[in-house]
Amino acid sequence: MRRAYYEIRRMLAVNSILIDLLIDVLIAYLYRPRGLRPRSFSRRFVAGVVRRIFRRPKNFARFPVQFRKTLERLGPTYVKLGQILSLRDDMLPERITMELRKLQSQVPPITYAEAKGVIEAEFNTPIRHIFAEFAETPVASASLAQAHIAKLRNGQKVVVKVQRPGISRLISDDINVMRRLAFVMERIPKLRDYRPAHFVEEFAKYTMRELDFAQEGKHADQFRENFKEWDDIIFPKIYWDYTSRRVLTMEFIEGVKPDDREKLKRMGVNGPKLAARGAQAVLKMLYIDGFFHGDPHPGNMFIVDRTKICLIDLGMIGSFSPDVRNNMFLYYYFTVIREFDHATSYLVKLTEPGRRADVAGFRAELAEQIKRWSGASAFKEYSLGRLIFDTMNIGAKHRLYFHGDLVLSSKCIITIEAVGAILDPKMDLAKVSRPMMEQIFAEQMSLARYGKSILRALPDYLEYAEKIPDQILKTIGMISSGKFQIEVTRPPEKETRERSNHFSTMGFISLCLAAVFLVRDDLSPGQWTLPIVGSVSALGVIGAISSLFFFTLARRAAPD
Repeated sequence: MRRAYYEIRRMLAVNSILIDLLIDVLIAYLYRPRGLRPRSFSRRFVAGVVRRIFRRPKNFARFPVQFRKTLERLGPTYVKLGQILSLRDDMLPERITMELRKLQSQVPPITYAEAKGVIEAEFNTPIRHIFAEFAETPVASASLAQAHIAKLRNGQKVVVKVQRPGISRLISDDINVMRRLAFVMERIPKLRDYRPAHFVEEFAKYTMRELDFAQEGKHADQFRENFKEWDDIIFPKIYWDYTSRRVLTMEFIEGVKPDDREKLKRMGVNGPKLAARGAQAVLKMLYIDGFFHGDPHPGNMFIVDRTKICLIDLGMIGSFSPDVRNNMFLYYYFTVIREFDHATSYLVKLTEPGRRADVAGFRAELAEQIKRWSGASAFKEYSLGRLIFDTMNIGAKHRLYFHGDLVLSSKCIITIEAVGAILDPKMDLAKVSRPMMEQIFAEQMSLARYGKSILRALPDYLEYAEKIPDQILKTIGMISSGKFQIEVTRPPEKETRERSNHFSTMGFISLCLAAVFLVRDDLSPGQWTLPIVGSVSALGVIGAISSLFFFTLARRAAPD
């Protein structure tokens, strides 16, 4: 009952602020001229009356500005919502997302007593028994947490991230209010296309993930494992004995922010080399690991020892399934190598059509936009990040939407391009990306990769092959005895489609192997060393026959 009481109070407060926004929008609409014609006397009169009744100033800001200020009035939860919405160029008009990017999450810090209370409540131990030293003044403060410098009792210098007391309950209550508001908005035809309920659930996913500092620690460990062979990309070590859901204790790493040009110049940092390495790290996260930092801006990055990049604040991360990662990679790869038709095809696969979606229009306009990017004389004229940004707007125009993690990955690319431009004003992300993209493409398309897939599935195929002779003899016996019957059934469409895809894949693999073996004799000596006894050409013929067999099965298994 107590929780419901606080939630109702919060809903009333939110509704009051939103009503203020609607009144401001109404008055601004009444004052707004229609095209080139000035405002009529009647409209100005009504606007003046409404303005005086509600005590509003005469000069009104544009709606995007009013919307941003309203979110700031609503508090930290709605500021975080605005920051997520600022990424959704595929759903909201550009004039709104650009304004929302001005939202700042910097807020006054909590007191030392409050931070101490959170730590002692989490570990049920006095703070002096955990830390030998603990700085009372935080080094950074944000809407969800703040960071303090401390020393463990063994002398290790650390950074302690402490969650604001009560913020979890406040955000949870606000999300419930948002869900109720979204439910109402979904019933309004003109607002339904912006998918408010989808926005709220996406926001809830990202924000509740950020509130779990233990999960952020796991993200750091995952990144450290993924980059264990990269000496120049580092992540802070997590001290798990002093980490919980509301407190995160991590290694203190001293470095310089990439936008501190004067310090970097004095250090003698090689800006172009670091910019390229940072871009390569992001490409690895996106297209090899499928697990990436969602916000690699200059505030979440340090240059360490002149040659290393350290990434922090790992609460907001994105991840891809293998299929999505593959389509994302191929879209990016074909864009970089300027194969625009292929790039467009793979991007369309990543969209979710809304009501009245225009896929053909999206493909046509996107192709033109990519060609425009390729024709730019300099990357500053039209960068790769700008192209991705424009892609989102084109999708919104044609009612094609992108999954939240896809949008987050696009923001990741745009951000790292901006950081790279700070370190190297001449950096062209497409040129930096191309060698690595070609390497990844070669690895993904290699015969060795397909060979491993075949070997993993080989026991299943052998088991199936062993049963074929017995099945053939049994069938012949039934036919000769007159007991053979044919029963026609139609399996579920999904099952038949999967079976058809399975046989098609086997047919394709057999065909590839056939091609390799049939051209074996034309290859230079020593280029292939295969321990195969007998004629390679004969194996090619067998491969071709096998491919024909599997393609026939695929055709028969395909649903009508």
